[in-house]
Amino acid sequence: MVSSWLRELDEVLRGHKADRRLLASGTAHIPIGPLTAMSVLLGVAYGICMGLYALATRTPPCLMQTVAAAIKVPALFFLTLVVTFPSLYVFSALLGVRLTPKDTLRLILVPITVNLGVLASLGTITAFFTVSTTSYPFMTLLNVFFFAISGIIGLRVLLTMLSRLEEAQAPPAVLPPVPSLADGGGNPSQPEPSRPVVPPHVPGRTAARTTFQVWVVIYALVGAQMGWILRPFIGAPNLPFDWFRGRESNIFIAVVRTIGTLLGI
Repeated sequence: MVSSWLRELDEVLRGHKADRRLLASGTAHIPIGPLTAMSVLLGVAYGICMGLYALATRTPPCLMQTVAAAIKVPALFFLTLVVTFPSLYVFSALLGVRLTPKDTLRLILVPITVNLGVLASLGTITAFFTVSTTSYPFMTLLNVFFFAISGIIGLRVLLTMLSRLEEAQAPPAVLPPVPSLADGGGNPSQPEPSRPVVPPHVPGRTAARTTFQVWVVIYALVGAQMGWILRPFIGAPNLPFDWFRGRESNIFIAVVRTIGTLLGI
């Protein structure tokens, strides 16, 4: 079972799930179960790497912070999906992308898996800095940077898949007629010229892509704020362990403040 999950993950990372020929017949080639399981495992792996800071900097080490981070990282992505999934389905329906709710779920699981795969690959770097520095602001910004990088890659995968799906479902190309001898056109002494392919004009295609790009921004904003709601992930060394902090400010103000603290401003 695990080997089949790893094989599905490898196909996702190599872009095989975004093949136009496969997308032309829908999204049935994207398995929900294996990708969900792999996404959870990848999120847990990165969460453990984040939580190592509480083991390395606290006396006694705070194991519960590591457990909490391992749970919260995959929860962050799937809770963001729950919040934004209705809007993605409505957007795709309004723009003529023929997807059922199940197809839409399959489609968005691919970039989520890519996102968590990139994060998990960066986990060893997070662990390295965890054992080599005690700076909480630095570790916070490092993790924010890693989440941002992996998020950008995942969202670009989503836009690519939507674009290829749109192209795969577009009407076939139109071949212009070639004048025949009966119509008084053409020259019998010359071979028949090749007919250029005229790409079909799909009204609203540019608008569709622009609208999906706007949705991607919404998804990123929701994901960022969801991370703020689920904090702490690393755990400040001067504060006791807690599953959640009180509601205050937002992620963007917190990042600016953390940068100021790191720079001594």
